Amino acid sequence: MVVSSAYQAAALMSIISFAGALVFVGCGRLASKFGIEDDKAVSFFDATCLTLAAAAMIGDACLHLIPETFEGTDEDTADRYGVLLVTGVVAVLAFEKICDACNTGTIEPFGVANLLVEGLHNFADGMALQVAWNSGKKIGVATTIAVAVHELPQELGDFAVLRRAGFATGPLLAANFVASLTCFGGVALAASPWGAERED
Repeated sequence: MVVSSAYQAAALMSIISFAGALVFVGCGRLASKFGIEDDKAVSFFDATCLTLAAAAMIGDACLHLIPETFEGTDEDTADRYGVLLVTGVVAVLAFEKICDACNTGTIEPFGVANLLVEGLHNFADGMALQVAWNSGKKIGVATTIAVAVHELPQELGDFAVLRRAGFATGPLLAANFVASLTCFGGVALAASPWGAERED
């Protein structure tokens, strides 16, 4: 039962990957109802989604994740975490440059990088969901809600980023959905004997 609840939470996260498209279609219909030109509506939608996603990501990192990482650590551990944080930022920038160098198609490299990072992020979400559900129903539900709430603005931003990268709507939805399925891999790893052994 515990594993099925984590898998159900992972399925919810995969469904949320369509949030950007649903909001985009809804905004398009609303804009046409008020006589707003399509180009202006799309531009406003993209800017709004990217701003919301960036604000959510920066807020989550600066107000929650980074302070929690350093909480209660000694100076040596804090130094190690700081080096890892800077290394992570540099790795993301280097990854984007590598994608730029390998660009040969019609899709911009930052779109491919976004999908790969999204897959890794969803994998980590899956591990967090499984660990939470292993800890109990209340913690599992709370973690599922927290992950879903942070996924919504991120998926809006992903939709806008992938559109700017050159994806047509159909392939964009398919690629983003495939990236969201890595959440199941995270659940499976955390539910595996190796994952359970590391948790103890």
